[in-house]
Amino acid sequence: MPSFLAAESLVGLKYFSPDEVLSPYVFVFYASYVIAFLFTPVLRMIAIQYGIIDEPDGVRKMHTKPVAYLGGVAVFLGWLSGLAISQFVLLHRVEKGMQPNLVINFGIVISACSIVLLGLWDDIIRMSPWTKIVGQVLVAVCLVVFGIGRHCAWIVVGPMLTRSVHYFGIPHIPPGEVYLLYHHWIVDVASILFVMFLVVGCCNAANLMDGLDGLCGGVMAVVAAGFLFLAVNLATQSGAMNVNQDALRVVLGLALLGGVMGFVPYNFNPASIFMGDTGSMFLGFVCALLMILFASEGHFKWFLASMVMFSLPILDSVLAFVRRWVNGRALFSPDRYHLHHQLVSRGFSVKQTVVISYGLSIIFVLLGAAIVYIRARYAVAIYLIVFGSIIVAAYKMGMVHERVDFAGAKPSPAPKPSAAGGESEQIPSGAFADSVVGSKAWSEEADAIRQAGVLQPRE
Repeated sequence: MPSFLAAESLVGLKYFSPDEVLSPYVFVFYASYVIAFLFTPVLRMIAIQYGIIDEPDGVRKMHTKPVAYLGGVAVFLGWLSGLAISQFVLLHRVEKGMQPNLVINFGIVISACSIVLLGLWDDIIRMSPWTKIVGQVLVAVCLVVFGIGRHCAWIVVGPMLTRSVHYFGIPHIPPGEVYLLYHHWIVDVASILFVMFLVVGCCNAANLMDGLDGLCGGVMAVVAAGFLFLAVNLATQSGAMNVNQDALRVVLGLALLGGVMGFVPYNFNPASIFMGDTGSMFLGFVCALLMILFASEGHFKWFLASMVMFSLPILDSVLAFVRRWVNGRALFSPDRYHLHHQLVSRGFSVKQTVVISYGLSIIFVLLGAAIVYIRARYAVAIYLIVFGSIIVAAYKMGMVHERVDFAGAKPSPAPKPSAAGGESEQIPSGAFADSVVGSKAWSEEADAIRQAGVLQPRE
């Protein structure tokens, strides 16, 4: 049954301060940060040694020289180390007869390893978008098989089923025993689809966000900090009705934050290593996992707040698919009309664009944090207003119809060939040079090159 947050007047419930919840697990952050920080340069050398690098294409990719992959493996190792350290600390509440240490569902580790292997396969061997989606769906099914998120859709379908029993009746569910709905097959099926939607959606949203040096890692670090706040806040208000679940959310948030923070210094412009699909899909998976855990046990406001905090990747990916559908292109065809491309095309440097994206993500995190302090019905209203305003703004920016305005743009000199005679030494970074990406002429030329099989740009 969902453990809806109870009032303090109920006997036997225990409430904590944020410090009491967070302090026992802070060593998780230490371990994940240190391991990710130390292993990132090691994995960079391994990637260079075995040729696991991202080559510039001179058309769509922003970097001008080969950059090593495998940064995502360092993030994963840091996260995994944090989970391992959590097994040696006591829970924030231990009483007689209770399990003193955190119990981690093994399905979390198996699913995380699977998503990392899927990303490595794509970084090293390459795979089609549909193959990646099938793999992501299987990872989501693995979570459900291990009992993670089996009833998480209750926050959505529960109210509807309850009203259906009241007004129309449901076979085998007496009106006075509505609690039986929690184990109804409709909730089970809806939860499986819900978990699949979150895992696939978050993995691909984070992947699409990985377009500039330091962009995805920094944004995910901000989101991870927001998720950690939600986990601690929920643990302080849950009345310790499920201490292990409260601790699990806090530990996952700390491990995610530490792992990505240990990687970002190496990835910030100019990047010496990329996280690749291994890192972006893994970060998206952990965010989806935390959303599922927030949705579990009827915590609707915390789930809604986590969605708001993850808004920047969500909006960018939704607009990308809408844009491709409106313009008659394949849904998984790459383009340069994402938000970060739009900002660069308007004259901002890569560093400025990344910092602006960080600022937007911080705004979303603060908005999500505010939601947990107001009633759910008002939170939904705020959510709709913010998203509606952003969608209209994106439409005006040309992010739907692939139209970019280039007021006052000046042409930049042509790139100089490198001493080795290979890739260009520098791609122009001025407003005009990057805005050419949005022009019709560039788009037609790039499409022709892709059709000829010369380039295989990646998201």
